[in-house]
Amino acid sequence: MLTWLLKYPVDTYRTGEFVFLSRLPGEVRLILFVIGIAVMWWLYRSARERVAGKKLRWILGLRIALVAVLLLMLGMPAMRSLDPEDTTVFTAVLVDDSRSMSIDDAAGIDAGITRMQAAMQVLGKEGDQKLLASLNQAGTPVVYGFDQTARRIGPREQFTAAGRYTNLFRTVRDMEAELRALPLASVVMITDGCRNTGGSALDAGRLLAGRGVPLHIVGVGSDPPPSDYEVVRVVAPQKIRRNTEVELFISVRHTDLDQPFDVQIKRDDTILLTERVQPEEGNDLTRLRVGFTPDHEGAATYTVEIPVAEGERIIENNTRQFTIDIRDDRLPVLYIEGSPRMEYRFIRRAMFRDQNFRVVGMLRLASEPVHRFHVQGANEAERYLAAGFPTTMEQLGKFQAVILGDIEASFFSSQQLDLLERFVRVRGGGLVMLGGVNSFGLGGYAGTPVGKTLPTRIGQRDGVYSDAQYSAVLNPKGMTHPVMRLETDPQINQRLWNTMPPLIGITPVSGVKLGASVLVEQENTRAPVLAVHNYGAGRVAAFTSGGSWYWQVSMPAVNEFHERFWKQMVRWLVMGAKDHLTARTDAETYARGDAVIVQADVLGQDLKPINDAQVTATVTDPLGNTRDVQMDWILSQEGVYQCRYVPDEEGAYTVSVAVDQLDVEPVQTHFVVAEPTIEFAD
Repeated sequence: MLTWLLKYPVDTYRTGEFVFLSRLPGEVRLILFVIGIAVMWWLYRSARERVAGKKLRWILGLRIALVAVLLLMLGMPAMRSLDPEDTTVFTAVLVDDSRSMSIDDAAGIDAGITRMQAAMQVLGKEGDQKLLASLNQAGTPVVYGFDQTARRIGPREQFTAAGRYTNLFRTVRDMEAELRALPLASVVMITDGCRNTGGSALDAGRLLAGRGVPLHIVGVGSDPPPSDYEVVRVVAPQKIRRNTEVELFISVRHTDLDQPFDVQIKRDDTILLTERVQPEEGNDLTRLRVGFTPDHEGAATYTVEIPVAEGERIIENNTRQFTIDIRDDRLPVLYIEGSPRMEYRFIRRAMFRDQNFRVVGMLRLASEPVHRFHVQGANEAERYLAAGFPTTMEQLGKFQAVILGDIEASFFSSQQLDLLERFVRVRGGGLVMLGGVNSFGLGGYAGTPVGKTLPTRIGQRDGVYSDAQYSAVLNPKGMTHPVMRLETDPQINQRLWNTMPPLIGITPVSGVKLGASVLVEQENTRAPVLAVHNYGAGRVAAFTSGGSWYWQVSMPAVNEFHERFWKQMVRWLVMGAKDHLTARTDAETYARGDAVIVQADVLGQDLKPINDAQVTATVTDPLGNTRDVQMDWILSQEGVYQCRYVPDEEGAYTVSVAVDQLDVEPVQTHFVVAEPTIEFAD
């Protein structure tokens, strides 16, 4: 009867040990019990006028007993036998089954074996006197394979070394939860130590230490790591306009390889660009900045690749993909000029002839008694420009770049100066100020919000405008800057700039601000001619000359250097410009089954966030199937919406995001699902 009621014979209770398997400390259970009694007593006090005293005490006693039983169950009570003859000792053996275990750099019994083969030699099978055979003599081994989590491995199952990620902590936690009711003596983990998600092995050891179980780790793989090239990271813009140069920032690692190697940019099987890398002694990481101009429209997937070297053991990490979406809309530019001059004519013409730009010119014809303008290139929705410069963010937000010509600061109201500053800082728009008798410090911009955005330091005593002719030379920083790039080779680029005609006219400034880059300077005085920097979300340029037109008239008509310079300038300035609707994913490449997080920023006509919009993401998979996913405001960020999508096919995906309340076209973003290489990284 006792065995039927209490599961074990009475001798087990005499010789065994009563334990709790729950990780909830006994002190916590005691505190919860006291709190439960206090709650019962409070209920007893509130009900004593309605229930007789003796009956109420019975109810109180039952309630306290119920709380005690519940806390006992939460503690997970168990009996642990202390009789050696009745005790079966278990040892958990965890074998790393992730993809990095396929690397053939292990120094096992045989040379040149994979890490998994070395692990099998340690583990032993088919009667070998190895780890399993030894553990069988002392107890019962339980074998697990693990990558992101642990799974039991039967006698006939094989390890595949195919896991895409490794999580040591979760592996130990899941195994310990499954074997919690068993007398676990120890845990042995065979691994190469590659962990790319979750907690560390030290965290796992602390988890087991709370139960009094040691964690023993057997390492496989070479030390130092094998010779290897790795593309560590690629930073590229997701969206650019047609004919815009793409700037890539690439990090490559070269482990135990000191010979020069190539880094290639490819689309499909076509090599677009090759960059030669000379490894630095004592540094295995090299960072590159390369540029190229895509020759397509729409989205395309590119590959950064290091050709496989002789003797290289790990080739899976030699490539990394990224996607670029080429936009075909026209870049809107607002150019305001204080008086008719050659600079206005030639700069406007440089972009007017290019279908990728939409230039709206505001040329002041008179300032007395009122300002009158000749507006060129405006559409019906921009009639307000006839009355002067925009006065609201909704009006100015229709443009992505503003060119300020020879026009004084007093022409603008204080609200308009603030508007221009917010246009750059918040909207991410581009701003360039041109030299002239009414610009920079001469134009009274010192101390204004616009003056604060400039990369140059200006004052009211900077000097007078000079009409002198002078040679403009590239600063070393300008040799590789996208605005100044006529050729990808810096030396050739320098030689081309050395042949350029002189400039006419320069506005003096006090210097440049900290963090600004001087790209062009006056040859003799080293005075800044072109300086740039980032300001808030946008970019600002100061071109202190008012005579770039002289470049054009001094060169043959077939030479388009002047046009290229200004188009590259404006394209670079607007790289951070925000639209009313933008979409992005939290990564560019995913593995099959990974969760893709899609986010969208929704801004109203005044560029203020909208939190009550109806936003839908339409995902198109590589097979052409579509699925609509509702996007919800994430609450923690104004105007940001998010949804989750799990892909089940490898290939390129397109996400189109639309908003019901806004009169804007849907926007697209892209991501790629491919076999992950994170197991072969670092």
